[in-house]
Amino acid sequence: MTCSLTRGVPIWVVAVALLPQARSARAESASAVPVSRASASFVNDVMPVLTKAGCNAGPCHAKAGLGQNGFRLSVLGFEPAEDYEHIVHEARGRRISVAAPDESLILLKASARISHGGGRRLDPASVGYQAIRRWIEEGAPPPTAGEPTASGLVVAPASATVAKGSTQRITVTARYSDGGSRDVTPLAVYESNDPARLEVDPDGTVHVRDVSGLAPVMVRYQGMVGVASFAVPAGPPAAMPPPRNFIDELVFDNLSRLGVPASPECDDAVFLRRVALDITGTLPAATKAAEFLASRDSDKRERLVEGLLDSPEYADCFANKWTALLKNRRDDSSDLLSNFAFHSWIRDSLLANKPYDAFVRELIGATGTVVSSPPVAWYKRVKDPKEQLEDVAQLFLGVRMQCAQCHHHPFERWSQDDYYGLAAFFSQVGRKPTDVRNEDLIFHKRGVAGFKNPRSSSPVRPVALGDSFGTISPDDDPRLVLADWMAAPSNPFFARVLVNRY
Repeated sequence: MTCSLTRGVPIWVVAVALLPQARSARAESASAVPVSRASASFVNDVMPVLTKAGCNAGPCHAKAGLGQNGFRLSVLGFEPAEDYEHIVHEARGRRISVAAPDESLILLKASARISHGGGRRLDPASVGYQAIRRWIEEGAPPPTAGEPTASGLVVAPASATVAKGSTQRITVTARYSDGGSRDVTPLAVYESNDPARLEVDPDGTVHVRDVSGLAPVMVRYQGMVGVASFAVPAGPPAAMPPPRNFIDELVFDNLSRLGVPASPECDDAVFLRRVALDITGTLPAATKAAEFLASRDSDKRERLVEGLLDSPEYADCFANKWTALLKNRRDDSSDLLSNFAFHSWIRDSLLANKPYDAFVRELIGATGTVVSSPPVAWYKRVKDPKEQLEDVAQLFLGVRMQCAQCHHHPFERWSQDDYYGLAAFFSQVGRKPTDVRNEDLIFHKRGVAGFKNPRSSSPVRPVALGDSFGTISPDDDPRLVLADWMAAPSNPFFARVLVNRY
């Protein structure tokens, strides 16, 4: 990969539909869905009902600490083995009655037949209630290692154009590890990212409002997340000017889909001002402006952009942006050497048009002292491996991993092992004090990389967002292995997040 910090990255943003923030879960829909197999399954039949009903949401029984009123569940059911213990064995087993399933406390509370702070979450006539009842009647069997698990989610439609005031039904199919599938539309959880444009019922029915634009719906089921994206046009498809490049093609396709005419092309003076501010953060000098406006060359705009990207002003402007992202503070008088050396390294990298993957590799794999290797200053700002993995994931992969430190990520597929697997890449970073005040020597400690998951108390080997590397040789720096994985052409995160950031 040779994506450059300058010419390799256009200064524009491709609009993307972001996953929405979750709101509090709604009560279960009365829509029917059969239990998954001949015998009831705690993981595949009971847990989806509790998640749909909102029982294991953060404000309810998944609240940090002891849960709600002494009854604790894992966030969104990501730890079924623990949930089984809390439901079946905790509190002397009073929440389950195999002899009289309808008198089980979990059903009495959920159906509000006895006082329940969360109100009525399950209708006794609903199939969700009956699924839990059947599981209890069959002896409340625990999760088993060999039972099929959900391995994929198919959301239909994945993308659709819908008219104002219309309705659209979302259907959700879960794929399982044994090759089977199941319609889980009534058990999936739906969240609209933009309620001003559309709302979604608990059964997956989308109600389109009278506001045009793009609006995605997040669909969540058993730790998997899918998205249904909807376009609400303002009018019929609009005619577009001829595209000059693939960026224009993407933008014009989107505008046409939304029925929004393209703005007319700006004149040279407006273009000059916009481009100069975007690339250098300053207005052009009067002589440069006059020269550009007087030119009649057909490619003068392209040559202007290239010239600005080659300028010291570009390096100054974007060095300020990157130093802020990398937590360098020039106002910290206690460590001026590191502050100025780090800033100079970033600026010089931009001015030299250093490839982006080389820039990131030098930063992540930095060793030595600030004098000999300025990017080690980042390790002075971010000292803990957990902070290091969180910064790297968010800055260079566009993934926020903070939630997965304590539990499975509520809106992503990342688990605690994914979190500590990323931390393992930084587990062999060593520090030695030097003769210079406030100055450490950063080096790779020889040894097998790993980081202990506090929940399981077992070490997790380096894992990069689902990709495992086995045991990395004790002589190899795992940070460089991570950097090589990030820059690989097959990596779906690295280049995309840079484009969206720019």
